[in-house]
Amino acid sequence: MLKGIDIANWQARINLQTIEHDFAIFKATEGVGFKDVSMDAHIASNGANALYGLYHFARPVNDVGLEVQWFYDTVKNHIGKAVMVLDWEAENIHDVMWAKTFLDRFTELSGGVRPLIYMSESVANAHDWSSVAKNYGLWVAKYRDNIKDCNYDITNIGTAPVVKHWDTIAMWQWTSSGVLNGWAGNLDLNQFYGDVNAWMNYAKGTNTDSISPTPEPKPPVMPSNSTYIVQSGDTLSGIAQLFGTSYQTLAEINGIANPSLIYPGQNIKVPGAAVQKDYNVVAKAVFRGEYGNGSSRIVNLKKAGYTSDEIIKIQNLVNTKY
Repeated sequence: MLKGIDIANWQARINLQTIEHDFAIFKATEGVGFKDVSMDAHIASNGANALYGLYHFARPVNDVGLEVQWFYDTVKNHIGKAVMVLDWEAENIHDVMWAKTFLDRFTELSGGVRPLIYMSESVANAHDWSSVAKNYGLWVAKYRDNIKDCNYDITNIGTAPVVKHWDTIAMWQWTSSGVLNGWAGNLDLNQFYGDVNAWMNYAKGTNTDSISPTPEPKPPVMPSNSTYIVQSGDTLSGIAQLFGTSYQTLAEINGIANPSLIYPGQNIKVPGAAVQKDYNVVAKAVFRGEYGNGSSRIVNLKKAGYTSDEIIKIQNLVNTKY
């Protein structure tokens, strides 16, 4: 997990070299024709090799094509370096299609880099974002209170966001009243649920295939018999089901504090016994319906690493013993 801030011209004088952060996200544009005057200075202050992102503050009363073109023209030299974000909190926040059109068009213009979308927990739950959630990650805002939180102390962070449509969130803005050494004013503080590689995957578009309204599920990537690499759309409970264990067990052995928050590219340790199970144990799980029915059962067993011959053995056990 990475810790970071998001800032705009309100923090024009901030010296990022004196501020503790793993990443910083800067306002780039707003509406049509507005560029944040501090964007370039903030990027320079952050340092050549530091992680950063750039966001566009949407004004959905405008033509979406003009807004996305303005954002792209402003940030195109940073594509592949910065995480891109659509900030969704102004007018017409119910207009999901405007937001999706913006995201889709930017993805096309950038050659496959998909922005995150930022919104509050309440907005995420008030509208049907299912068409957006299929292809774009969520940066969500939820604050417990307005009491100052110093130097990323999460003692009073409150409960994690719970949202519809997205199985996981990419980032949580958990306070707007953060205080960090080196800056006298309040700052937005964030948690990114990934490492440096995951951050750069968003920046480079590494995990972006062509946009599809109904993307095909990706097969699991298993570099070893005890590790599973999280794919887009995965949940910890779903991974647990594939390997015949519980999400509580996976959370415990992987040090995951919030089982609802995992991210694409994350390595999940799986108990060896869950991967190399006795066929009788698997057959019992199949009989209980844990691997689904019909063709979906075969698909799920294959995802769990069983060969066609092994599946036949398991099904024979189900038919003869249970």
